Amino acid sequence: MGYRLEARHHNPILERLGFYHADLPRLREGGVTGQFFGLVTFPVPELGCAAACHRQIERLRRVSKEQGLIWARTADDIRQAKREKRLAVFTGVEGGHNLEGRMEALEGFARAGVRYLGLAHFSANAVCSPSGGKGASARAPLTDFGRAVIGEMNRLGMIVDLAHVGRAAFLDACVRSSRPVIVSHTGISAAYPLWRNVDDEQLRAVARSDGVVGIIFAWRYLGARRRGVEMLAPHFEHVRRLIGTRHLAIGSDFDGAVEPVRGLENVSRLPEVTALLQRMKWSEREIREVLGENVLRILSAHESPSPGSSSFPLES
Repeated sequence: MGYRLEARHHNPILERLGFYHADLPRLREGGVTGQFFGLVTFPVPELGCAAACHRQIERLRRVSKEQGLIWARTADDIRQAKREKRLAVFTGVEGGHNLEGRMEALEGFARAGVRYLGLAHFSANAVCSPSGGKGASARAPLTDFGRAVIGEMNRLGMIVDLAHVGRAAFLDACVRSSRPVIVSHTGISAAYPLWRNVDDEQLRAVARSDGVVGIIFAWRYLGARRRGVEMLAPHFEHVRRLIGTRHLAIGSDFDGAVEPVRGLENVSRLPEVTALLQRMKWSEREIREVLGENVLRILSAHESPSPGSSSFPLES
């Protein structure tokens, strides 16, 4: 559809449909130093999904090299990007269907520098069931393969992402992971009850793992009608009161087939989140945690592979 990461885009129709929210010029305008790019595939059939992810990785690596971006894996890569006023590029896989039921696919992603794996997207897979979509289940725990995947991710230092994961599997993963988990993009049920949002028990489970919850910008997950950036406030505030700002982050889901709240139409408007938190009278420490320090902590907690595992040095 003519999209190029390095070019500025503006297409009101596609933006309303959930795309063209981010590109390099607007990432820079928004003050972004580190960005996770989600690798998304259609899950039917699963065969070929892993290869499709690797094609996306290679395309992003090529653009990163051409544009002088930092192909990133660690918290220090973000600090370097901050010093040099560059963008640190990370990748995460959306959905365990991309493993195609094969543990070697997980190791392949780790070798390619993928930092997180979402256990489910919108379809049940060999790891677990999603919270919504094909095969959705709130009661199904992780499968035997899913439990093995969690162990291997911990060994490899890959972050477990529980966005889109069915409730029982979500709680199961929090208990089984020996490292902090994340929910990369979600709303909060206490602020707006919805099948996609996470409840207080799930939030406490993430906190017990010392993990982080990223608040989504999609208005349909935040409230009953589209309003301004203030729609984020009750979601941020509930997490703050229940488990603390140590466990909060930004989970925009830009370009994720979602319509953002008014005022956050694209990534260049990201400073509006800072302004919102200031209006909410949050301290500078709390705001810094949400804007990046919590994610730096999560990355640091996953940088050293467990004893007996292999490290995967990245190509420059």
